[in-house]
Amino acid sequence: MARSFPQACGLDLPVVVINLAHRHDRWDAISRRLSAAGLGNLLKAPAVEGARLSDATIAHCLGPSQRMPDGAPDSHLALTRPAIGCFLSHLAVWRWVIASGVPRALVLEDDACPTPDYAADDFRAFVMGLTPQHQLVFPGCLVMEGLADLPSGSDRLAQLHYFNGTFSYLITPAACRFLLARMFPLRAHIDHQLSSLFVEYRAQFRAYYATPQFFAPDWSLRSDCYVPLKDIGSADKELGDLLRATRQMLMAEGHRLLPLAAP
Repeated sequence: MARSFPQACGLDLPVVVINLAHRHDRWDAISRRLSAAGLGNLLKAPAVEGARLSDATIAHCLGPSQRMPDGAPDSHLALTRPAIGCFLSHLAVWRWVIASGVPRALVLEDDACPTPDYAADDFRAFVMGLTPQHQLVFPGCLVMEGLADLPSGSDRLAQLHYFNGTFSYLITPAACRFLLARMFPLRAHIDHQLSSLFVEYRAQFRAYYATPQFFAPDWSLRSDCYVPLKDIGSADKELGDLLRATRQMLMAEGHRLLPLAAP
């Protein structure tokens, strides 16, 4: 029988926070924020520190044609050692979700912060309204190039296609199994690789985003994963071309996408 994870807001929901062992500052900050949000019963998931991974471990995660991720990356998608550590941290949580038998878990990175409009009662009603078809739901994420469907009517959920930031998501064991079967070899930062799967399998597997959102990243906290790009101009162009081509394809299929942000 699955364990119970009672939260002060009235949910029975495991709240898993990914946190590097030495980042006590981030753990203390998110613990305070989530306690005030009615989500104080937390499970700490030890983050994998990519810089400490052996070359053999990294090579095992990558495809045979991929080079070791040393030096400055030349693409927003290119894996770095910290990005591999982040990726493996999430995969470990997904395996725990499957093994634990919980019906759904809220996974947060330790820079997640409730938005100013967050209300515990509203979040409780939102989670309780999810159905089995809602296997992966982002109550907070950054949609890229408007690559998400417009919500229909009063529905708070719509299909997500391309996003940035794995700082908050609700996931079921079924979603964990689907994704784990398609993750290796690791090919890009976890949010980019997930997005590529959302696009490739858009008719078979739907990810959703919430609007308005419940969580956002705390930009004041120093990132543990950022590695400066070699040539940011070329990297931005490559990513922009990919996003624009994806948008054109989805619109040609009849998707009603979010409008583009004003330049």
